[in-house]
Amino acid sequence: MSSRDPSGLLSVVHPAVQRTAVVLLHGLCSTPDELFTVQAGLRQQGYAVEPLSIDGYSYDASAPLQHARPYRAWLDTIAARVAVLRSSHDRVILVGISAGAALALGAAIRCGEAIDALVLMSTTLKFDGWAIPRTQVLLPLALYTPIGRFWQYRERPPYGVKNERVRAWIARELRDRKISRAGSSVIGISHLREHDRLIRHVKRHLGEVRCASVLALHAQQDEVASVANLDILAKGLRCGAFRTVVLGNSYHMITIDNDRQQVVRETVSFAESVAHGTSQAFPSLFPAVFKEHVA
Repeated sequence: MSSRDPSGLLSVVHPAVQRTAVVLLHGLCSTPDELFTVQAGLRQQGYAVEPLSIDGYSYDASAPLQHARPYRAWLDTIAARVAVLRSSHDRVILVGISAGAALALGAAIRCGEAIDALVLMSTTLKFDGWAIPRTQVLLPLALYTPIGRFWQYRERPPYGVKNERVRAWIARELRDRKISRAGSSVIGISHLREHDRLIRHVKRHLGEVRCASVLALHAQQDEVASVANLDILAKGLRCGAFRTVVLGNSYHMITIDNDRQQVVRETVSFAESVAHGTSQAFPSLFPAVFKEHVA
């Protein structure tokens, strides 16, 4: 198998890379477009990349209304895909952003040693970012009482993005198509309820994640979930190697914001270490901040 290097020339892909599959898990009621930059970077290196759409979790452009399936059905879909990939690959890595990070953790709990490594981006096990309103404490009333029938979440600025040009583009997309690379303009109560149940499940069983390596990427200025989420991971995970990278120039959607190229490089480098079996229990880089300016 071969791929093209940045110069456009064909290059030979190492067999270890060919035998490594990467499953991409986007955020709640969104699309694989959220992880397009990561997908492109991994495919360029020769990895088998699966941007996974999940019935009742992903945004369905053909449906007038978005209906969630139980979170366990979401995990069933991932587990089934992992089983297929294990039949033809030596290693499987899950990459998830936002709710997709919780999905990756839930799948790791479900699948055990069938998953070799995780890349967790903007993990949201606790909603405590600077833009979360104080009324968040009332969310359980909306999720688990009849009041929720009259409520839904509407996406609003800054849309998880610090870059003003990208933010303006997202605003136009949400106005014209109701969906953007940052997610849906509206998330219904059924999706939010199942996401909340997923988070509770993951928190209860976090110590059951047994994969060899985990990389967690998080923005210092994440407006949805603070870097305290990294502490939750550090205290709860029992994986062989855990590394964190805190990014200094983005908000929640780090794959499309100012630090997106840093995110791609970190993910590709991590995948390489997993593919070649060189990952180790290196010291965490948290709370070191990596800054990269994107014009």
